[in-house]
Amino acid sequence: MANLSGKTALVTGGNRGIGRAATIALARAGAAVIATGRDAAAGAETERLAAAVGGVALFASHNVTREEDWIRVVDFALSRFGGLDIVVNNAGAFLLKGTAETSEADWDAIFDINATGTWLGVKHGMAAIAKTGRGGAIVNVSSLMGLVGYPQNAAYCASKGAVTGMTKSAALEGAAYDPPIRVNSLHPGVIWTEMITSQFGDDKALSDHFASETPLKIIGLPEYMADAIVFLASDESSYVTGAALTVDGGRGAD
Repeated sequence: MANLSGKTALVTGGNRGIGRAATIALARAGAAVIATGRDAAAGAETERLAAAVGGVALFASHNVTREEDWIRVVDFALSRFGGLDIVVNNAGAFLLKGTAETSEADWDAIFDINATGTWLGVKHGMAAIAKTGRGGAIVNVSSLMGLVGYPQNAAYCASKGAVTGMTKSAALEGAAYDPPIRVNSLHPGVIWTEMITSQFGDDKALSDHFASETPLKIIGLPEYMADAIVFLASDESSYVTGAALTVDGGRGAD
């Protein structure tokens, strides 16, 4: 298992789903984690779950679309733990609407969270990691739909595609630091989280349907994404940057 002892990580959207699973996995691997979000009660539960595996996680209120919030939470990480080594830009929003039905307000809202929020995380995360001086890693959670198209999802696909391209550009910039800052994107397929269940419902028949459409015939779980995030954040991936890692049970291969 990766050893992240002595590292500090910041995970956006750390209150549920992939973000919570990533927070727990990073804490289990030894990192001190700042888990950010808007729900303090859910943040307290994330802290409790990290402590239950012997890790350390602290919740920080955070709106990823606001630059002043990014400055505040990064400063908190630096002051509380003395540095920042890992940033996981996970906070995101989903929109199931056709192109004709998507309003300008819909478009702007999706891009504010998925694209602008990630860009701000790269901007301020990279500066803080460089200031810490140990090198580090940034993981941007995109989507399989940041690589392929999908009907009724133009705004979401476009916003996640922006994350994919942004990651490659940032990886080239991060490689110029000494020590380098690696930047990679993670591309989940269908993952059984509130982002899915809030749109389509939460029942076994639906889960079985998604599993049947996946080549591996299993439903994606947040823990699978967390394992990939720990890998991309750790020295085990020290020669990996600018990559778009699909973790989708094979859905993108057909």
